[in-house]
Amino acid sequence: MSEKFKRTLKRAVDLETMRPISSDDLIGMHKDDYQVIRRHATRARLERRPRYVCDICGHPVYAPREARSGLPYWKHHPGAPENCPWWTGTPSGVDAVSSRQFDGAQESPLHGKIKTILGELLNADVRTKPGSVIIDEYIVTKRGRRRPDVRAVYENTPFVVEVQLATTQIPIIIQREDFYSSEDFRLLWLTWNFQPPQADGRMLSSFEDIFYSHNKNLFSIDDETIRISRQEKEVFFRVFLVREDVWVSKLVRLSELNWLPSGRAFAVAPEAPWHDDFITRWRAATGVYGTPHPARGALLADLVSKLALTDIDSRGLEKADIDSLINCLLSLLDGRPVGSRQKNLVELLNTFLNVERRYRFARLVRLFAELTNRKNILEIRSVQTKFKTALGTPQDDLQSISGRVTLGLFPGFFPSGRSKSSEHTEIPRI
Repeated sequence: MSEKFKRTLKRAVDLETMRPISSDDLIGMHKDDYQVIRRHATRARLERRPRYVCDICGHPVYAPREARSGLPYWKHHPGAPENCPWWTGTPSGVDAVSSRQFDGAQESPLHGKIKTILGELLNADVRTKPGSVIIDEYIVTKRGRRRPDVRAVYENTPFVVEVQLATTQIPIIIQREDFYSSEDFRLLWLTWNFQPPQADGRMLSSFEDIFYSHNKNLFSIDDETIRISRQEKEVFFRVFLVREDVWVSKLVRLSELNWLPSGRAFAVAPEAPWHDDFITRWRAATGVYGTPHPARGALLADLVSKLALTDIDSRGLEKADIDSLINCLLSLLDGRPVGSRQKNLVELLNTFLNVERRYRFARLVRLFAELTNRKNILEIRSVQTKFKTALGTPQDDLQSISGRVTLGLFPGFFPSGRSKSSEHTEIPRI
């Protein structure tokens, strides 16, 4: 790794899985995986419990982005022992950061104007309950209080809009989301005149946080949406999302939005990751006798294309027994045989490793069994004997064809194996 990406805190441990996550893993993981860690760490802090801890001192850590590079890193929460070799200093608290950020001002003139316009547009929409539009007043309940920018009853459902202009810290974002969800308010985070990042740029962390809050949609208003809303007497937004690594946008009506169980809005469901779609199609084509032709050949050809395997084709994957490896890994994932007539995982592994050309997969299969919590199977004497024989021969690693296939199809188990998506400046509307 480049020297400029060197991290002080080199490794954390996830207390729920006891899996270590190194700084290299954190830097290299897909932003979807990073966002999961970011939210888990924040929620744990708000609930006053540890989730990720330093692998040396055991003190809780979190994963902010470095301001200059935008890359994530592990950082100790306040109170970490200063004698920890990986000590990262004492971070500022949420209140202190907010105070510096706003420099005493409650809001900008633009923020205030947007709230006024939203109130006007909601009042003009026939789906809004008359008299229900309230701007900048507290909601007080047994669980606490929050002052949303705008709230109303829309289509007979309480609805809140929070305008996001400045950089808001993720603890504040999650606290507001949890409060509104607990009080059965629908929530929409709204930006002004959003401009997707350039190819060599990145989105503000707070915008990325609300992008993931809304099922990978980001909502914005601008002069055009305001004009159309006034003309149609119905509230319109512009939604931004990513399709095949390209930002796209479309106009949507408030009345057309979908709502997650959390109460947060989305307009267009995100694309399923290609590996999820591939596994769904592979399972559909697979029976107790394996994955037959011609479906197997077509699927393996797709795998070659998706993983950019320039050094092998679909026939090569078949000759390398990659189809059998995929079914073996799916069996470990499911806890039952997939693509096999065997009765259980013990029989399946013994049969799989009974073929000499599959010996080279043994280390990879054992690792996957551990990652999917199937260690008990590895303790069976007959299975241990098979692995001992197989492991006595040269083994594939994660850079081999079989390793690259495993990383590509099961990225959640190997966070550093996912590549970052490229970003483009062109923003076609859909």
